[in-house]
Amino acid sequence: MSILDAVPETSGRNLASLDDAFQLCEVTEGFAAQFCCASDDLVGVEFVRLFGSDAEVLLLAQCLSLQAKGDGFFREHLSVRRQRMRQLLKVVVHAGGGVLVAAVQPSGQPHTGFTLSRSDARILERIAEGWTVEQVAAGIEMTTRSVRYRMATLLNLFEAGSGPSAISNAYLWGVLDPVAWPPRVAHGVVNQSWAG
Repeated sequence: MSILDAVPETSGRNLASLDDAFQLCEVTEGFAAQFCCASDDLVGVEFVRLFGSDAEVLLLAQCLSLQAKGDGFFREHLSVRRQRMRQLLKVVVHAGGGVLVAAVQPSGQPHTGFTLSRSDARILERIAEGWTVEQVAAGIEMTTRSVRYRMATLLNLFEAGSGPSAISNAYLWGVLDPVAWPPRVAHGVVNQSWAG
């Protein structure tokens, strides 16, 4: 049975089917993207190991319980490593008709351990608002060269090739507050001890 047959209401996004040993059998591109992998790279990988040793025992217990019941689901918020930061994912595992299906999506909460300097936070907020590099430099009293350098650092940090892509990832990863206007970095992301 295909993932799409098992859980049709999800439209096939961010899903993977698990075998009896909780290894990934069928993986959608959306699911693999949450782990910065190609779907073929995840086939055969143990599902519980995707989230590291901290969550492995919890997930294994939940999956075994679900497998024993044969029907139902569980939901957890677990972190995954993305380069230098950890992102929280909402993980839902469904059991039904002898099939285990896992769904993952960003939880909307900030990355664990992700911090920005005050200067980088101000630059990110202003770029998200649509300011040019020259306007940002004048507004926060930095040289345009310094702002460009910090923007290049932010692009790398957010795994982005452009400013709009970095802003998109900042919202997706919970770094920018999705309900604030003008754009504001979420509470707890700015490292108050940094002078920058």
